[in-house]
Amino acid sequence: MPQAFVTSFGCRPFTQRDAEKVGVSRDELRLLVAAGTVRRLLRGVYVVAGVKETLELRAEAVAKVVPRGNVVCGRTAAWLWGVDALAMSSTGAIPPIEVMGPPGSARSRRADTSGRTGPLLESDVVELSGIWVTTPARTAADLARLLPRPDALASLDVLMGLPEMSRELVAGVLARFVRYRGVIQARELVDLADRRAESPQESRARLRCVDAGFPCPEPQIDVFDETGDLLARLDMGWRELLKAMEFDGDEGHSSPAQKAHDLARRERVERRGWGFAIVTTEHVLSRSLAFEHGLEELLEMEMRLTRHHPRFGGWDRPAGRSA
Repeated sequence: MPQAFVTSFGCRPFTQRDAEKVGVSRDELRLLVAAGTVRRLLRGVYVVAGVKETLELRAEAVAKVVPRGNVVCGRTAAWLWGVDALAMSSTGAIPPIEVMGPPGSARSRRADTSGRTGPLLESDVVELSGIWVTTPARTAADLARLLPRPDALASLDVLMGLPEMSRELVAGVLARFVRYRGVIQARELVDLADRRAESPQESRARLRCVDAGFPCPEPQIDVFDETGDLLARLDMGWRELLKAMEFDGDEGHSSPAQKAHDLARRERVERRGWGFAIVTTEHVLSRSLAFEHGLEELLEMEMRLTRHHPRFGGWDRPAGRSA
């Protein structure tokens, strides 16, 4: 049955209803996902495992479930623009497909979508691979307002790396949302956004520094040896203080050989006068103050927690839910 199933859809995305049409029940599809034969692209949309994920594939997947007359927005729009789902969710959960209709219209109530209505200018929308979607600037402005702070900044960092994107463009969109919830958060995060961040957790670590009252670290600092050759590129740090914070994720830093390589690299940089703090996903997402105590020692500064700090739940709440 799996091979016939694979042949039925090839490289095309499909829904539960599509699967049922070729004789695959809901339970059988669930088993195929568990076995790794099929993977879930979006809520309610699947693809055969091994199919390369492209913009065209993502767009076709979204088109399967977007109600007619609606515009793709929010996290789904960001996904179409190339933001990984992990950047938009600290939990790694796949968000619902987000769509928006014009004011006065009925919001989508389909089970596989999260619908809302809101103000949309012609300049807010563009056709992308046959789908109407909010522009990168409008998408960035919406996420900066409506997502919890760490997820918002992680998404903004990626969106800022798109061609022709800028803080000025996003600020221009935000100027129309003066009285909307989340706009104060959005303005702050847009100023902090930096396309040089290389992972969602690096973005969140940078924000945690700010929310603890430390200076914002600079991402991706090059360190050179005495002959001018590149010695290392540090995840983030404070160049004028010769201090750095290295993010050690689970991937790429877990084997003995990888750990030995990391240690040798840091020792070379330390000989150039740099000091280090090593952080992990657990440090960044935890409400404990282990992250801050490490930075206090490194930077020889006292933390000054803001109301946004995760200790006070400031990372758990969306800034607002209005459109």
